[in-house]
Amino acid sequence: MEKQKSQLLSNLKKATIEMFLLKLLSEEDMYGYQLSQELKKRSDGKYTILEGSMYPILYRLSDQNYISFYEKKAGKRQTRVYYHLEPTGLDYFEQLKHSYFDYTDLIAFLLVSKTGDVYEK
Repeated sequence: MEKQKSQLLSNLKKATIEMFLLKLLSEEDMYGYQLSQELKKRSDGKYTILEGSMYPILYRLSDQNYISFYEKKAGKRQTRVYYHLEPTGLDYFEQLKHSYFDYTDLIAFLLVSKTGDVYEK
């Protein structure tokens, strides 16, 4: 049972990480480590992502022109790469968010529905 629960949570995480990254970037430009730490902080440690899993998603979002990036000095020798949400990325995020809420509303209905009930939205 624990293995099934773990797999379900893993699948949900994969399906939502892109949306969460876009959410954070809709608030402000952030660098990779900052993104992962903010997700961890907001979820009280219940939602974590390794930077190695996050960067391919950020690269894909950049390739799709949803986000851009720029370098900024952080100290004498360190440079950080900040990610910025583009207007097309904000539109995409809004679409994802609406699709997510529509789908979770449907799931919630189906979990409590009885024979004869019909989903209306």
